[in-house]
Amino acid sequence: FHAMRAVYLLVLSSLFAGWILLHATAQEEAYISYLGYSVIRASITSDDQVAVIMKEGMDVWSHDSVPSIGNITIMVNKEQLHLLENMGVAYHVINPDMAASIAAERELLVQQRETSLVSSTNTSASPWYNSYHPAPEIFTYLQQMSVSFPSLMQYVPAIGQTIQGNSIPAVILTNRNSQNQDKKRIFVQGGQHAREWIGPATVVFLVESLVVNYTRDERAKELMDNVEFYVVPLLNVDGYIFTWTSNRLWRKNRRLVTGNTYGVDLNRNYEGALWCELGASKTPSSDTYCGTAPFSEPETKASSDWAKRYAPFSACLDYHSYSQYMLRPWSHTNVPPADDAWTKYLGDQYVNDVQRTFGRIYISQAWWQMYYATGTASDYWTTLLSPSSPPYSYTVELRPSASESSIGFQLPPAQIIPTGQENWNAFANFVLWVTATTTD
Repeated sequence: FHAMRAVYLLVLSSLFAGWILLHATAQEEAYISYLGYSVIRASITSDDQVAVIMKEGMDVWSHDSVPSIGNITIMVNKEQLHLLENMGVAYHVINPDMAASIAAERELLVQQRETSLVSSTNTSASPWYNSYHPAPEIFTYLQQMSVSFPSLMQYVPAIGQTIQGNSIPAVILTNRNSQNQDKKRIFVQGGQHAREWIGPATVVFLVESLVVNYTRDERAKELMDNVEFYVVPLLNVDGYIFTWTSNRLWRKNRRLVTGNTYGVDLNRNYEGALWCELGASKTPSSDTYCGTAPFSEPETKASSDWAKRYAPFSACLDYHSYSQYMLRPWSHTNVPPADDAWTKYLGDQYVNDVQRTFGRIYISQAWWQMYYATGTASDYWTTLLSPSSPPYSYTVELRPSASESSIGFQLPPAQIIPTGQENWNAFANFVLWVTATTTD
């Protein structure tokens, strides 16, 4: 696989240059530069201030508390900043020039096509992870991996179609020659929010760690011999493509809702209690717009239908960024689920294993402790995916930490491999724990 991968990366490097130039040329005028935007850390002290932030459509990146009163990280243009100043909101600037940040990242992406061909200093990490990749490359890479490891990996070309007609691929991982006929199952998903590039990159890293490490990591061998993994590396294909061609900070899918307003927040579109009442919006222009009904979006419907086909699962994990959290249910209420103590224990072990890798501190807590949200994948998985045998469900918020919000969703490519490694260590031990202590 490594020899084939080297040739493959050489081909992709030339294809990428043409791909990025084609799309950049076709949409140059439409590409959003974010000129005049900055990122601030603001202290919100009243519900009136929260209401204005929501009404003006300001892009809130992270919260310290629930509800939104407290310290928040928010991206604003000059007019929005003046509005906050007039309301007496205390703040400090953590990134004064988003336009410069985005321009620098785009330039770096092209340059790193060459460095992505250089062998990584870590023998377990492919040079693939020296850079982020557009959607076609991600899917081709996974498909090539499945060809190289046919007994361990099955590439599923499409579990459904996006709103714009793109296929949503997935992979199934297990040792097909294993003698175990009663394997536990794990569901993993990434890329619900388009701008969170480290999410799909980390999920692909986990996939490769399971497959390529089968003969050299005892954990990978034990897992692949005894567990089946059902993985959707990139659910929001349309939105992710759009972040490469037009708007780096786009979050939602690409449904045309009305007029020139696009997008539904996929992670507010799952069926669940209090749907679209907390932490979600019925305003189409909002970044947390929930859609017209649960599963109104073909992406969430495809993910749910595919998961139901193979349920029950011992655990379900949804990878996002950022802020470094291991979030357990519930997101819609502060009343803990019946198995909260054990769910907390598993989450605590995950973050402990992350920290033991490189010292990164992730926080294990219930989602609602950060903020309330309804229509989330993790709450849906816990209650409705397989009610008679619910999985342990988590939302993992990856690097950077909230204190590194000047980076935000633009995590440098140099952190892809360490993010993958720390989460592989935690993920492998987590799955060993959860599959040893659950019954389907």
